[in-house]
Parts: sequence; C-alpha cells; structure tokens
Amino acid sequence: MYDLIQDVTETENYFGEKLAAVYKFGWGIKIIGFKHGDHLDLRVLTIGHNRKRKGLGEGALRLLRPHFKTITVNEIYEDALPFWLKMQERGLIDHLGTVKLTRVYDNVDA
Repeated sequence: MYDLIQDVTETENYFGEKLAAVYKFGWGIKIIGFKHGDHLDLRVLTIGHNRKRKGLGEGALRLLRPHFKTITVNEIYEDALPFWLKMQERGLIDHLGTVKLTRVYDNVDA
C-alpha cells in the first residue's frame, strides 16, 4: 500500500494558535507538526478513512524522514503508543514526548 502515498505536499495552517507545517500524502493521509530548522515536533498523523494496519502511517513517515535530522512526537494518545514505539525502533522517529491518557475513569470515592 505504500504506492498510495508516493507524493507529498507541504502547506502551512494553524494548529491551535501556532502556524504548523502540514504534509499531505494523498488518500487523506496527513502529518501535522512544528518545524524548527531540521527538527520536526510532530503532533498529528492521520490516515483519514483508510484502514489501519496497512502500513500507511509508516509509509508516510518513511517519505518524511529524509527531510529532518530529528523527529519528536508529542501529545501521543496512549492507545497509539505501541505504534510510535515501533516507529522509534525502526528509526523513523527519534524521540517520544508527552503521552495523553485515553481512558476515562469513573469518579470513585476513596
């Protein structure tokens, strides 16, 4: 499925109140982050309506990797942590930053 995302285009758009780099790979696949020279602070990787576990996220990272000396991923959802650990192991990202809890806990009186 890597052939689905051969081309990458870069645009800018606001992410919150900051201007971010948006990389579009076709088929609804996007990576959003903040560029600081040759470093990318990656905040979002989305594969759109495509099915998970088809290599699309990894393929997008493989295309983006040569453009940056270091890539850090921040605001990682807990459920996506195994994916990001695998991408770090494969050398597609360098650092893992903050992790957001995705579970909802009931208020329990102690």
